[in-house]
Amino acid sequence: MRDTEFVQRVIGILTEAKELAALPEEAATGPDAASDHVIALLNELLEPIELPLDVPPDELVVALNHQVGGILLKLVGSFSAAFVELAHVHDMGRDDLSSADVLQAIALRAETLPSDGDD
Repeated sequence: MRDTEFVQRVIGILTEAKELAALPEEAATGPDAASDHVIALLNELLEPIELPLDVPPDELVVALNHQVGGILLKLVGSFSAAFVELAHVHDMGRDDLSSADVLQAIALRAETLPSDGDD
């Protein structure tokens, strides 16, 4: 998956979380529905994992880390970058920008990221 798509999906997760948090308690569909939706969005970011079944547990851990390590780094990096930008706007006291404005700007900038060769 291209870095652009990855960042945009992370922004989608953050936007969805913000929208769910803004719902009145009685209108919320419950934590399971919210969790299910976030899990569905995360699953879009993950590629199928193929693990050998005939290896010792320590080798299985190495194989798992090899397959999901890059995705986890992108995930943490994308969430961290969004947090840093949101925190920066907040700390500057910018009341002319909403969190939605900041997230939209991040998503638009992500469109200019170069391809990482995983297309």
